[in-house]
Amino acid sequence: MSDSDAKVASLEKTSTETKMEDRSSIEKQAHIWVAQASGFTYHTLRDVSRSWSVLAVAVGLPPIMYLLVTATRSFDPTTKGLFAVGIAVLGAMIASLTVFGSQLAVDLEADRFVAYRSMAVRPSADFAGRVVAGLVVAALALVVGLGVGVLDSAPISVTGVLPVVVSLAAFLGLSVVFMAVAVPIVVAANNEQYAQFVLSLVAVFAFMLTGYNGMLSSVAVLSESISGFLPNVLATRTIAVQLVTSENITRVGFAAERGRLQPLVAYSIGAALLGVLLTRWQLYDKGIRP
Repeated sequence: MSDSDAKVASLEKTSTETKMEDRSSIEKQAHIWVAQASGFTYHTLRDVSRSWSVLAVAVGLPPIMYLLVTATRSFDPTTKGLFAVGIAVLGAMIASLTVFGSQLAVDLEADRFVAYRSMAVRPSADFAGRVVAGLVVAALALVVGLGVGVLDSAPISVTGVLPVVVSLAAFLGLSVVFMAVAVPIVVAANNEQYAQFVLSLVAVFAFMLTGYNGMLSSVAVLSESISGFLPNVLATRTIAVQLVTSENITRVGFAAERGRLQPLVAYSIGAALLGVLLTRWQLYDKGIRP
């Protein structure tokens, strides 16, 4: 073998070893990220499961509101179904904000982020882990809210796989947006009880100002030109069109609208990126650049 052939063989061997090392490093980093995110998910769900106040507000309050309103007012079947969906989504909004935000506030108040920084925790893993925990409880709140409506004879049912997939996409988009909103609120509050109170108010005000999440525009404070583009209204109307089975649902003003998922997906992607950046900047003091 000539010197040139030997050099080529040596370079090929070095290149192959470098690629294997790079691949091994990427796999190791991915494993660390998943482990950290899973740790935050478990940590959040464990602590929230011990906090009856958070669970009572997130899962129990919206169905109670629904039962009180329907007991004192008479609704036609379509309006009853729409109101049930609006209330159920309110539960998901409250859960997204309070579950994500309450444990974040506890960690912030206890100065745990000092330890997290020393352990080289990835801010994106922190944010993602808390988001997964929030989604679990938010899904529970949504299902409980819809279940109470069904038990109260609201015309809600699943008619196929597609309505479930579309509703799930709307739910995920909405929840991610509200969890990203929780980050600056928690940082500003710097107190668990105050943060939980403010976060619950954010959800309730969004619900009321938009006419029960866009279900009853006649009682909305905000005009349709504004509320129609808000994530809670986009998500709730998407779910309502898929799950409310009343014969008159097609006569509802927003039932014929199309293209609600696209802006909601854009909102959720932007919110996820913003949430990670805010976590890096406000909680880990790393600046907004990776």
